[in-house]
Amino acid sequence: MRATKKEIHQRFIEALTSELESLTAATRNSISQATSEAHRAESKYDTFSLESSYLARGQAQRVEELRFALDRLSALAVKELSGASPIQHGSLVRLEAADGKARTLYFCPGGGGEQVAVDGEEVCIVTAQSLLGKALLGKFAGAAFELKIGRATQTYRIAAVE
Repeated sequence: MRATKKEIHQRFIEALTSELESLTAATRNSISQATSEAHRAESKYDTFSLESSYLARGQAQRVEELRFALDRLSALAVKELSGASPIQHGSLVRLEAADGKARTLYFCPGGGGEQVAVDGEEVCIVTAQSLLGKALLGKFAGAAFELKIGRATQTYRIAAVE
């Protein structure tokens, strides 16, 4: 049996919350190391504090991205869509590639690229800012479209919009 949209939505919230908590703790640790007197540079070749500050900055940026994605996902109403509904925020989209491979996407305003497995099904968040999201937005179940990435062109059919 396939996972429901509510289960998928909840799993994304849980995954992002867990990642946010873990990364927030790691960021605090990196900041502590970067500013610790014990890690003060002893020579011009001692770059531990500098490297720690770069790491802390990168982690802090990722924390903000996760907070943004989690806020958007939490605010997203999970509503049932009819088979005749266009793809929009909150849509669960099932695609079939020309080679027969299936993909399941959750169309959201934030968190693009995040993935979870629910009942053995891999689901990926896609946003309207991505190439795939732009190609999908407003389309209906049954529609076919092409997506060109670099030199490769892939053809997909929208199997279902839930």
